[in-house]
Amino acid sequence: MTVVQPRRAGTLRIPSGLLAVSGPDTGPGDGPHITVPVPPGEYVLDEARVRYSYHCEWRNAEVSTTQPTAVRLLVSDTPAATWEMAVGSGDDPRLFIERQTAGFVTDGATGCFADAGAWEPLIALFERGLVRGEPDLDGYEDIDDDSMFMQRIWDGVSGGEFVSFATTGDGIYPVWVGRCEAGEVTGVVVVVEGMPELLPERDGLLDAGV
Repeated sequence: MTVVQPRRAGTLRIPSGLLAVSGPDTGPGDGPHITVPVPPGEYVLDEARVRYSYHCEWRNAEVSTTQPTAVRLLVSDTPAATWEMAVGSGDDPRLFIERQTAGFVTDGATGCFADAGAWEPLIALFERGLVRGEPDLDGYEDIDDDSMFMQRIWDGVSGGEFVSFATTGDGIYPVWVGRCEAGEVTGVVVVVEGMPELLPERDGLLDAGV
């Protein structure tokens, strides 16, 4: 049996009131893949990992491991009553085939939460810091705390921020928006890895360290 424990990984400022959820490897002027309106403010970022056991064939033994599953921007402590799949401006769910999902695309195994109002200057800083490797760059820092989040970037003019996170590979990653009974956004979740297949519970609950 698996237990999920959220781990707080910092905060994100969105003064424009429009959250961007995207791969940072978009084309010049393309903008973020997905945007979600939220009240202007600063919000908690957290991540979920699961600890589970499985039978390792080459060791012929049951082993335990920890695996990342999702990242979240927490907008409100109010429990979500519903969850909806976020779609981009060019997506039409009516045309989806069975089991097709919307989401953002990445060719660099990376996603990000960001202030969409400052998208262009934030992406420019991301490219200068990560791609070009410019040293001592104002507004750019690497996150070094063994989390799924990797870079933090801030725009000195608007105050908008950007935080990148690791996915488990290239491809499309679904984005889920939670809403309370009143219809307000409570959180935005990116699923970076599906839940593992679990062995039947033998010795009680597994300890879910993060």
